[in-house]
Amino acid sequence: MYQFANPTRFMRWAEASQPVLLVLGVVLAAAGMVWGLRVPPDEEMLELIKPLFVHVPSAGLSLIIYGSMSFAAFVALVWRHPLPEIYCLAAAPVGAIVTIVALLTGALWGKPTLNTYWDWRDPRMVLELLLLFQYLTFIVLVRVLSQRDPALARRVGSVFLVASVVTVLLSKFVTEWFLVLHQASSGANMMQLTVRALRNLLGQSEAGPDAAPSVDDDGIAGVYVPPLLITMLGTYLFYMAIGIWLMRYELIRMRLRSLRRKQRAAHAFIEEATGT
Repeated sequence: MYQFANPTRFMRWAEASQPVLLVLGVVLAAAGMVWGLRVPPDEEMLELIKPLFVHVPSAGLSLIIYGSMSFAAFVALVWRHPLPEIYCLAAAPVGAIVTIVALLTGALWGKPTLNTYWDWRDPRMVLELLLLFQYLTFIVLVRVLSQRDPALARRVGSVFLVASVVTVLLSKFVTEWFLVLHQASSGANMMQLTVRALRNLLGQSEAGPDAAPSVDDDGIAGVYVPPLLITMLGTYLFYMAIGIWLMRYELIRMRLRSLRRKQRAAHAFIEEATGT
């Protein structure tokens, strides 16, 4: 594991993979959204179904990023390796951005469909807002503590991430446990959507190619599954490329800090040895 997580090896891998992930992400996300805009309107929501091609990937990614950060923080606490901590530092701004996008698009979609931008009684909405506060708390906590001790700041941030991962679990299952305004979170289930898309491609769907979109048991019409799946995959690859770029930036910052410390120590040694 230490060989796989070697920072130098990671930098070489990241430099080669980041442009590929960025291009694939942009192409797939754009293609999925264009495809989604061309499908027939939904039976109930009509054209209001279209904002979900931005909201669903953002909401799903906000949970995935925080969950992966919590796992990386646990690995960092157990094995004391710096690379998972650097991942958390790089992923936090990305997670905060996609959470803001999810909240804004959800509010814009909720007004015409649910007749409200926000409802404090809906635990799914409140948990998504709490998730944003957790992202921001982690970012501020680490940045403030880093002014005194960067290693301690990363360790405290890791403890915070592990302790607060319960928000992700609640956000994932709250729509199944409680009666809420928010629809079921099936749109964020990549495995379920993949199976649905494969069934459609293999011609196992009962609806014909020209049939009007109908909502299946998991709350999303089958005609929207392939473009939504492609959009989600493209969005995830795009933000993965951004996260890799931020990890490279954090690694370079750490190396520069280390070089400055060594330079100051060398100057102090020379001054002490020469008496100047």
